Amino acid sequence: METVTLSDLGPIIAAVLGPMLLFVVASMRYQHVDSTKNRELIERSAKENRELIEQSRKENRELIEQSRKENRELIEQNRKLIERTGKELGRSLADTRERLARIEGSLGVSPPPRQGDGNSGADAEAA
Repeated sequence: METVTLSDLGPIIAAVLGPMLLFVVASMRYQHVDSTKNRELIERSAKENRELIEQSRKENRELIEQSRKENRELIEQNRKLIERTGKELGRSLADTRERLARIEGSLGVSPPPRQGDGNSGADAEAA
């Protein structure tokens, strides 16, 4: 048997380990570049998300303020309408009472005594 020295095995070891080491280094470099790109993408998307969130907050605040103003206006319009309708109803009721009093006066009918008045029972006994 022949003895093989380390200097004889050097080129064989370099031929086997060299490409493996080159592959490992290239793979590590690719992973580093890829992770750097991913980190940049994540940072950019986080910034864009913050900007979009802030923009949507502003839009929501504006919409809420606008709806509050519209609601206040509608409430004020309804209040005025109710007051106006109440006044018209009061006038109409007063006119109806007047007409009823005229009709009763022309027919000679006296109005019935008011109920809930404490003196109505005494008035009925005196009559």
